[in-house]
Amino acid sequence: MANQVGNAQFGDAFVLQSADLQHFIFAPGFGNAQHAGAVFWSAHPPSGNCTYPGVTHFDEQYAAPGSVVQDPTLPPRNLIMIYEAEIHCPPAAKGMAAGWVSIGVARSSDGGRTWPAPIAQKGFKADWLEYGNGRYAGLTLPGTPPQKPADAFFGDSLPSAFVDDRDPSGDYYLYVPYQFTGAPGVKADARIHMARAKLDDHMGHHEAGQLHFTKWHDGGWTQEGRGGLEDGVSPACGASYGESNAQITYNDALHRYMMTFVCTTYQCTSAGKCEAIEDALYFSTATSLGTQNWTPAQRIENSTYPRKAQPTGWIMDGGYPSFVSPGCGQGHLGLSGKVFLLKGNPLGERQFVSRSFTIGPIASIDKGAGALANGCALQP
Repeated sequence: MANQVGNAQFGDAFVLQSADLQHFIFAPGFGNAQHAGAVFWSAHPPSGNCTYPGVTHFDEQYAAPGSVVQDPTLPPRNLIMIYEAEIHCPPAAKGMAAGWVSIGVARSSDGGRTWPAPIAQKGFKADWLEYGNGRYAGLTLPGTPPQKPADAFFGDSLPSAFVDDRDPSGDYYLYVPYQFTGAPGVKADARIHMARAKLDDHMGHHEAGQLHFTKWHDGGWTQEGRGGLEDGVSPACGASYGESNAQITYNDALHRYMMTFVCTTYQCTSAGKCEAIEDALYFSTATSLGTQNWTPAQRIENSTYPRKAQPTGWIMDGGYPSFVSPGCGQGHLGLSGKVFLLKGNPLGERQFVSRSFTIGPIASIDKGAGALANGCALQP
């Protein structure tokens, strides 16, 4: 979010709290007063000039989290942030709608009160991929950002994160679903992409080391997170479509992994020009994240809303969906609950809204002894 103080606007990440998931306030004890209460921010604002000295880092003009998760291999309050990291210099004619985007990683050891600042440490001032303080790029495109203004949005974007606590090996993997928005000379493929990193405790020493990501490509985890090739993992949700904004959870009622995402329907003319006309929420399930064996996508009931084009940008109702089932543990979901959404212009005026959701109808669901009404497993 952004917080305006006087005539200045500050971002990019804030901590809010709520007693009812409807009314939110700034969480006491969090936030930097010099940044209007933000806990995490980029080095320079997106609308600023590009005359600053030194190297342009991977998150120079934008740094906003997709997910924050607990590292289960470390004591409580050790958190990992997976965030979208953008470069918008040299400035493009399309503004925030063009640039170079990567997926960043940062850690906090005090429950999210403080995070690494965008200040390069000694020996890292010329390294565009990291700062040397636990803040670095985990996923990038091959090559380096162009030195001339971009005419499109290139990169790995819109990430979220899920810690797999049910892998049969007993290891913990951090999975990151994201969207490939294209690269110079390569078009986006309209599907959800996936990367993962093993959460190690360094031979029992419990050190928060740098995560090493691999991308899914050609049926396996075969490519490096930094600069590797990548494939989509999600099944098609329509004939002329685009998929984005994915979230992975473990569904306690279905006893399967679940991926929820936005499916955008496009209407194309005979000349090949396509326009988005509606957005809907879909889900797919899998028995193994290691093999990415996702089932055909299914639409969530009552989740379809029109997409509207306006001179100031397109208007949607259902972006960045975040699903929550009350009573479920972190990273777990039931058959019903709340989904939080963006309503409005993703690059302009918008609202934070919520709606109820229901997964189904699905036959032969075994909610298990002692499960909550929504199918969530009882927490110890």
